[in-house]
Amino acid sequence: MVQLILLILGIVYAFRRPKLKRLSAAEFPDIPADRFLEWKRLELMSINVFLWSTWGLLLLGCLLSIVIGLALGFSGAEVARQGGLVFQGAYLGLFLVGLLVSAIYGSKAQKLRKSSGIQWPRKKHSG
Repeated sequence: MVQLILLILGIVYAFRRPKLKRLSAAEFPDIPADRFLEWKRLELMSINVFLWSTWGLLLLGCLLSIVIGLALGFSGAEVARQGGLVFQGAYLGLFLVGLLVSAIYGSKAQKLRKSSGIQWPRKKHSG
């Protein structure tokens, strides 16, 4: 169950990251380039940490479950059950730490975005 939640939580950020990565300072001519680049770096760092905290933990947990299960001679069903039990506490702890670090970067990015007047995602104008 934890694995499914981690997978779903990462989807929003996985779609947002490429859009953010493609943005350039030239698209925001009213914003000083150094401030724009700092905001973009902080936003990307926040997203990266969040994705590692969700999808990275999911992948790592699955791999560790398999390796440990095979080393201990568990069958496939036992690997899934035992691995899930062993890593759920680790998932939660690492997820919370990752969420905190992501929030710190995200908060800094948001403050910089607001103080610089960066509008992203851009609001669509009705014509």
